[in-house]
Formats: sequence, C-alpha cells, structure tokens
Amino acid sequence: MKDLIVGTAGHIDHGKTALVQALTGIDTDRLIEEKRRGITIDIGFAHMELGDYRIGFIDVPGHEKFVKNMLAGIGGIHLLLFVVAADESVMPQTVEHLQICKLLHIPQGIIVLTKSGLVDEELIAVVRQEVTELVRGSFLEGAPLVAVDSLSGDGIDELRQTMLREIQALPRGDLDRRIEDRVFRLPVDRVFTIRGFGTVVTGTAISGSLRRDEPVQILPGNFQSKVRSIEIFGEAAERADAGQRTALNLPNVARSDLRRGMTVCAENSLRSGMTANVQLELLADSPSRLRHRMPIRFHHGSAEMIAHTYLFDRTELKPGETAIVQLRLEEPAVLLPGDPFIVRRYSPLITIGGGVILDNDPPRLRRRQVAPLLEEYRELLPRLIQGGRGAQRLLLAQRIRRQGVRSVALGDLVAATGLKQSVILELLGEMEGIGVIAQEPTLIIDLSVVDGLAEQLRLALDSYHARHPLAAGMPREELRERFLTGAPAQVVQFVLDELQQRGIIDVRAGNVALAGSTVRLSEEQERLRERLLGSLRKNPFQSPGPTLLAKQIGEPVEPVRNLFYYLIESGEILKVSEELVVLPEQLDDLVTRLRNEFPEGRTITVPEFKDVLGLSRKYAIPVLEYLDRIRVTRRRGDGRTLVENKS
Repeated sequence: MKDLIVGTAGHIDHGKTALVQALTGIDTDRLIEEKRRGITIDIGFAHMELGDYRIGFIDVPGHEKFVKNMLAGIGGIHLLLFVVAADESVMPQTVEHLQICKLLHIPQGIIVLTKSGLVDEELIAVVRQEVTELVRGSFLEGAPLVAVDSLSGDGIDELRQTMLREIQALPRGDLDRRIEDRVFRLPVDRVFTIRGFGTVVTGTAISGSLRRDEPVQILPGNFQSKVRSIEIFGEAAERADAGQRTALNLPNVARSDLRRGMTVCAENSLRSGMTANVQLELLADSPSRLRHRMPIRFHHGSAEMIAHTYLFDRTELKPGETAIVQLRLEEPAVLLPGDPFIVRRYSPLITIGGGVILDNDPPRLRRRQVAPLLEEYRELLPRLIQGGRGAQRLLLAQRIRRQGVRSVALGDLVAATGLKQSVILELLGEMEGIGVIAQEPTLIIDLSVVDGLAEQLRLALDSYHARHPLAAGMPREELRERFLTGAPAQVVQFVLDELQQRGIIDVRAGNVALAGSTVRLSEEQERLRERLLGSLRKNPFQSPGPTLLAKQIGEPVEPVRNLFYYLIESGEILKVSEELVVLPEQLDDLVTRLRNEFPEGRTITVPEFKDVLGLSRKYAIPVLEYLDRIRVTRRRGDGRTLVENKS
C-alpha cells in the first residue's frame, strides 16, 4: 500500500474539519479549546484508505491568528483540498492560504466547495466562478472542483473518486527518490509523553526512511536517541518512509528538551545553521517593501523564528519582485537546498512572501565574489524546483568547485544536500572532472583545480630550477604553502600523484621537480666537487660543515654550501647529524671493522666504539645514534649489539 499526505487549506469556519471527518470518520479537533470555541486552533490529523493508497490528512487552522500553526503542517503535503464555503465564497484567509500553497510549491490540488446544502445551484455557480478567477495562474488553475455537504454526505463519494484519480496522476517518482536517495528527516510538529514509554514526537517524514531501533539525532541541540517504536497513521510499524504521518518514541530524550520546529534526522547526517542564501519572492500585494536588515518571521517545515534579510544587489525588494538574498536567523534551523519557506511580516502578522533555500552553508564573500555566486544560484534555482538527478549533480558540482584545493568531505556533502553517502558516490561516478580520495574521511576535489595548478607549477618549478640549479626540486612544504594552502595532507598527495601521472612533475623524496629535469654540474662545479670530497676523505667522521669546509679549501662559501647540500641530496655525502657528515665508503668501512671485531651478540661499549673510530666522544655518540637509526646496531642499556647482517 502506498502512502501520501493530503492537506486542507481555506478560511476559518469554511468546513475543513467537518470535511475531513466526513471523509475519514475522524474528528481532528483534539483540544478542549477547539471544542469549546468551535474552531481549529492547531493542526489536526486523520487517515483513511482509498484504493491502493493510505492517506494521511493534515487539517490546518484557518483563522489569521493561527496561520503559524497552519504553516507547521502544510509543508509536507502532496495533494491539497482547497476549501471554500459555498455560502461565503472567497474570504481573506482563502487568499492568504492560496498564496502560501503557491509559495510552498504544492504540486496538485482539488477545489472543494463546502456547505453546498445551504445554498442553491445559482449561488454555487457564482462561487465557482469567483474561485476560478482566484486560482487563475496558480497550480489550481484547471483543477477539479467538487461541491459537497459534509453533514448530509452529498458529494463526499464524488470527492473520494476525484481524489483517487488525482492521486493516481501524481508523479510517484519524486516521492520514491525522496525515500531512496535522501537521509531521513522529520520536522517535529507535536511533542508529548506516554506513561511507561517516554517522549513521543510526531511529524510528516519528508525524506528518507527509518527503522525501529535505529539511532537518530534531534536538531538543533544535537540530542541523541534510539527509536524504540514507530507508528504510521496510528499503527505500529517497523519502518517509516517519506510521505507518512509518523510518531517516534524517543526514550532517551526529555519532553522538556524538545519542541515543535525541531528536526529528527538520521544519525550524523544533517546540521543546523543560522544563515542561508535563498530565492525570495515578495508578494505583489505585500503592504510593504523588504529593506536591508529588515526583521521578518521565517517559517520553514514546522519551525517559526525571526530572521533578518541581507540584500546582495539592491537596497530594498519591492512588492512583486524576486531576488537572491541572505537570511540570518536568530535561532538555528535544519535547512536544505530546494526546501520551500514562507516569510511573514514581523508586525502586523501577514504573509508577505516566500521562496526556496539555495544554500544552507553560504561562504563569506568579498564584494567581487558576489556576482559569480549569484549567477551560480540562478543556474541552480530552476533545477532545484524541477528536482531529479540533474539538480543533484549540479548542486554537488557547485559545492565541490567552491571548495577548490581545500576539497570537501563526503560527510559535508551529505549535510549540504541531504543525499545519502551511497547516492552521492553514485552521482559523482556519473560526473566528469571529479576526484574522489577514498581515505578516511573521503574527500572530493574538482579536477579543474588540478588542471589550473598544472600550469602554475610548470612556471614555478622552471623558475625554481633556474634559481637553484643544484637543488633536486622545490621542497614539498614550500610548494604546499604557495599553491595548496589549506589543503589536507591527503589532497596534497592526491594532487602530486595526479600531476606525476600526467607526466608534469617528478616527486623525489621531499622535493618536487619538473618531469625529466636533471642536475648537471658545470666544469667548475665538478672541480669544486672533487676538492670538497677530497677534503672529507682526509678527515673521516670529522666534518667541519660547509662554512669551515669552504675556508679549508679556499673557496667562496655560497657555491660550497650549495654543492655540499646537493651532494647530501644525491647521496654522495651521508648526513649523520646537523654537525657531522661522512662519505658512504667511510661508513661501509666502519661497519666492516665493527663486524670483524665484535661477534654477533657481543656488547659494544662507548669507550670500545671510540677506540675503533679513533675519535672523541663528541663524534662517537652521533655516529652510534646514526647506526641505531639505520639498524646496524641496537641499543641495550649503555651498550650496543650488532644487528644481524642479512645481506
């Protein structure tokens, strides 16, 4: 059986609650105050089966003072019953509710003329005409119109059949993708306790699926719990899916910690934030303009909070205009690209506009960066509204490209899009120019970043080789600081590996060189090399360092120093310590003498080693420590033993 949500909208006392009761047999007015006053104050819920479908009803209040409660319930519906009383026709909340439903991108609806038993056919025809005029240009233009009397039951069967036809015509693919592709998300609209069970939250699951005993987090506040039990439309279930009215028993969270407006989501998936870039449409009949930093009431999911509007490319937004703006919230909220929202005037409380979330983690911008980002959002907006894989790929591509060499973690992409990790990896596999660094955490990088670095590094390394002809290449850390600032270590390695595979660079130990570059000594440098090595041969294990070495052989310090360190990098000189170097043949000779004089297992003391080396403790200790490092000897207490020679 397939599940979906049907919602009601319309002016106060136009018979929405009576209509739902006539369809389902359930009275959705549960509060004592609702019974006493005869009006719906808070959202109510009912359910029924219709053909192969299980339908959850969300009955919303119509009075202007209760619009915020209406907004808490209407965001997750698939089919709207737009209610107009035949004896009163179009009223103020009729218009406001229609505007809200349009701004929330509700896909489909049926116009229901209630209280038809109170008027004659001629008046019904007049009301029909007035409603038709009202909905022209909206998603309800051309929608079926059914006249009913909820008390007598006239028209109720016709309405049921009309609902079934409209439900069957709904595009099921989007709802299925919301279940399969996205992490679980449920905006909380009620919180209460049941004795012996603990805290229960209810809401309409708007994405993903959740099984009993799965861990969840509740945001904001980051409360953790495990789902003890699930009810779907009042019946126990093992699993909750998007499109279902859901109750979750969360035993580890106190009732006082939770409230309407919070979000239950899959563990370690989403995050709450206080800033979002959005497309905002100001209604044509808005009584006021929207000014920079102006406070508004922001409605999203089941949450309501104060926000301030920051305009990018203008000082005010006039009625009927649309712009990309930034909303800075006074409380954190769980927002995702593609989510609809409503804004109401701070005071008096009237709906003035709404729009779509574009970015739940916008970057801080310099002035010159604003225009390119706005173009990026304008490209994204129609795809987001349309939905589907194309929108998901574009959203991922923009987020990855924005991060540059810093890359983006797979978990951050989940929080930015609401897509499951497996789905993101599948989408990335369909996209060109994306690099996936499969380590922990998995990082994603735009390969155009590598393309841009390729030419920069060619020029930089060519210049470096010209300035440092004896260097094996630019030190890796210098390259990272200059060209990969902020990049994680695994991204640095990925970029270097990628450029080496392309034949652009060679990575040599701790240095990076142009591919194929070699060090060729000039005749003068070859002459200096022989003199330098000759001096080291005369005084084994007593290196004076490049400055004294230059003085000994009567040469300028700078060329001697450059050649000295080149010979260390090339392996012609071995660096024992900061003050001591030896030639490879000198070290080999020392190891041979040690193996001849000290049988395997025999302890070598420092005085004995000094005698073999023929030098003071000042030189003997660094050499011993070097032999420990290269595993010729192994220290045991104050002595050493030779490591077994496996050659």
